[in-house]
Amino acid sequence: MWVRDYMTANPIVLYKEETISRAASLLVENRIDGLPVVDTEHKLIGLLTKSHIFRAMKHHLPEETPVEQLMQTRLVTLYNDQQIYEGWDEELEAGRLPVTDRNGKLVGILTRTDILRAFEHQTRKTISQLDAILQSTYHGIVAVNLQGEVLSINQAAERLLRIEQKEMAWKPLTELVSEGPLLTLLLSTEKKHMVRLDYAGRKLLINHTPIVTDEGKKIGMASVMQDITELEGVSEELTAVQKLNRELDTIIESSHDGIVVTDHNGVIRHFNQAFSRVTGIPASEAIGMQEEELERRGVISQAVSKMVIKSKKRITVIQQVSDGGVLLSTGTPIVDDETGDILQVVMNCRDLSQLNRVKAELDEAKRLSERYHSELEVLRAQQMEIEGMIAESEEMRNIVQMCMRIAQVDTSILLLGESGVGKGVLAKLIHQRSLRSKGPFISINCGAIPGSLLESELFGYAPGAFTGAHQKGKPGFIELSDGGTLFLDEIGELPLDLQVKLLTVLQEKHVTRIGDVGGRKVDFRLIAATNANLMERVKMGMFREDLYYRINVVPVEIPPLRKRTEDLFPLIHYFLAKFNSKHHLDKRISYNALDAMQAYRWPGNVRELENIIERLIVTTVDPIIEIKHLPAMMLEARMPSIAFPADLEDENERVKVPVRQEKKEEEELAALYRQYKSTRKVAQILGIHQSTVVRRLKKIRKQPNGIK
Repeated sequence: MWVRDYMTANPIVLYKEETISRAASLLVENRIDGLPVVDTEHKLIGLLTKSHIFRAMKHHLPEETPVEQLMQTRLVTLYNDQQIYEGWDEELEAGRLPVTDRNGKLVGILTRTDILRAFEHQTRKTISQLDAILQSTYHGIVAVNLQGEVLSINQAAERLLRIEQKEMAWKPLTELVSEGPLLTLLLSTEKKHMVRLDYAGRKLLINHTPIVTDEGKKIGMASVMQDITELEGVSEELTAVQKLNRELDTIIESSHDGIVVTDHNGVIRHFNQAFSRVTGIPASEAIGMQEEELERRGVISQAVSKMVIKSKKRITVIQQVSDGGVLLSTGTPIVDDETGDILQVVMNCRDLSQLNRVKAELDEAKRLSERYHSELEVLRAQQMEIEGMIAESEEMRNIVQMCMRIAQVDTSILLLGESGVGKGVLAKLIHQRSLRSKGPFISINCGAIPGSLLESELFGYAPGAFTGAHQKGKPGFIELSDGGTLFLDEIGELPLDLQVKLLTVLQEKHVTRIGDVGGRKVDFRLIAATNANLMERVKMGMFREDLYYRINVVPVEIPPLRKRTEDLFPLIHYFLAKFNSKHHLDKRISYNALDAMQAYRWPGNVRELENIIERLIVTTVDPIIEIKHLPAMMLEARMPSIAFPADLEDENERVKVPVRQEKKEEEELAALYRQYKSTRKVAQILGIHQSTVVRRLKKIRKQPNGIK
């Protein structure tokens, strides 16, 4: 309902210069409550109502007062191209609203009467439309009030109930319907759903529902009747068809391949969940859509149904799916035997990307199996768990703390130190504390493998690379360390030609097997170790300078055991417990034997200590290991303690020391203990083990005038 269709056009207006006397006359003469005020261009500038006139009279304003002084300038206006809505009747002031065009020019007045007229017209039109809809409905509709009087009945209901009267509104339903069951149903005030009844030789299906107002009040009942006489004849056939459809749907849905069915225009009528899975399009969205629309939206690369309809023969194509998948799609036309026209197109879509993924996963599984097999061969005898890291000395504690810090950053580390100081143990510690701890730790001693074999062990080889090569080839240690850590011990023994290849791998992160054309990307962390002076080897031309600086990013020098005496006794106790547990024994070492071990220089470092402890445990019959059980080389190198030469003795002999010298040693020890009040500090100053200090102090306390 447009404002322009119901407004009063060309209304009576006032100009701002006109007097209130003139305004009062117009209001009285035309029996209206207000007048719009316009300027010379007929644009609305105000509104004058009876209230303004009354207010002027109350304040005794002269009759010649211009309306400009009294008019209301804050106005609610309408545009002539607006539509009318119900709330306007409450917003009207003085019973009318000015109407302007979009330029502000006054073109009419809309009153309450105009609004009511508009809604009356609209209501009549709506009622007429609803009645036309009601009468044109195929199903019979009967509405009655709660007293059983007919409110409405359409022509279909008249035909089904065989009613021929003209005027039926407000008549009792009992005058129109005589048969008991149907009359009882139509007069019932309870909701009935899908009720089957026979009436006048016809089979009716009736839905009986309440008529409820907006406020929720029940005012009557409406019955919708459907003649199902003819449907009953095909119900059994329909049931059979439905069963067949369910079976076909089950078969289609159980297919692992995507199945799509379109009509002769390429409109999708059905597809299974397999096709929905590979395309990401739900059935609710695709049903009724042309397959070409999927092509336009980029879901599939091409519409197979269009090609089949055009060629009228089976078509097989490779389709690209939006998520990167690949489908092998075959479209088959279903043809009318009589006319030869295409009725439907059935497409079978096989997900090749899934087959490709399975193949790739299988290849990856084979590659990993090959890699793990080689890894197991390399690591079979290796213990990947870090053994006890003994660091009692301040120097070793600093080294371990530094290694824990640099383990978190992915940089090359060069471990320096004599043979047997524990470079391999420290390398494992760095690996296990690094971000690569879940990856492999591959260790190889470059000096323990002949040069002729070292290249194939490091870099691997392709099938048939040389005589005797495994027919499937073999990955090298570098390739096996991908994602983890590669530890090259005694890297100084690496031949020059392999140094060049190793440098290339470190720079390009790319390794090529012997006899192979293509390479493989590798990502590993390098930890190198050596007991040689690499810089001297560089000067002698035995080690490449560029490789030296490549691996020597963070050098870590591990001191020999003889320079960290504080670690000796903790290491002895650690290996003693380890091998006692391993061999199910309970051997101990006497204090005298410990002192003798302390005097030994340990040229083989921690490795020598570990081997000697295990040898003593398995070869000594007595429960306590004494000096006499120590190896001959250790006894030959035995010398008096620098701090307390008088303290060395065994069961068979005692080092003869003058009483005066022994007394002097005791006084010196007592003085140091009084000064520092710590047996550990005294042991550090004298360069002996803490247990020796404790034992000597205990002996001094037993003497007369001994320290307390």
